[in-house]
Amino acid sequence: MKKSLIYAVISGLLLSSTMAFAETTQQLPQQPKQECKKVMKKQRPHKINLDERLKLTEEQKKQAHDIRMDGHKKIKPVMEKIKAKKMEAKAINEDANLSAEAKAQKLAPIKADIRKLKQEARKIRQENTKEFEAILTPEQKAEFEKIKQEGREKFKKQHQKGKYNKQKHNNKGCSNCKKLQK
Repeated sequence: MKKSLIYAVISGLLLSSTMAFAETTQQLPQQPKQECKKVMKKQRPHKINLDERLKLTEEQKKQAHDIRMDGHKKIKPVMEKIKAKKMEAKAINEDANLSAEAKAQKLAPIKADIRKLKQEARKIRQENTKEFEAILTPEQKAEFEKIKQEGREKFKKQHQKGKYNKQKHNNKGCSNCKKLQK
C-alpha cells in the first residue's frame, strides 16, 4: 500500500513537471526575422559585410543579390543530394549486420558520388564568384582580392598542421585539415 502511494506521488510529480515544462516552451515568443539577423551579426562580428567593404552602389547591391539568389537556386539541389548521400552512408555505417568489408564495398560508390557532387557545388560557387566579380569596378576587384586573400590566410591560420581548433571541428576529422597535413 505504501509503495503504491509513493509511486503514485512520484509519477504525479513527474507528470506535472513535464506539463509545466511543455507550457513554458510553448509560451516563448518568436523573434521576428529582422531581430534574428541583428543577433546573428552581433554573434559573428568577424563576418565581413561585402556591401560596405567594397562600397557597392545600390545597382550593384541589387545585382549581387540577384546573383546570390541565382547561385542559391542552382546549389540547393546539389546540397540536398549530398545530404541524402551522407544519410545513406550513415545508415550503412550503423548497420550492425554488415561486415567491415561489406560496409566498405557499399560505401565506396556513395563516397565517389559525394566527391562528384562536392566538385559540382564548388564549380557553381566559382561561377557565382565570377559573375559577382564581373559587376565590380577595378578598384572593387582589387579590394575583393584582398578580402579573399585575408580569408585564405585566416583559414591557414585556423588549420595549421595539427593545430586546428577542435571546438570548430565537431565532426570526426576535417577533410580540409587532412589535406593540409599531407
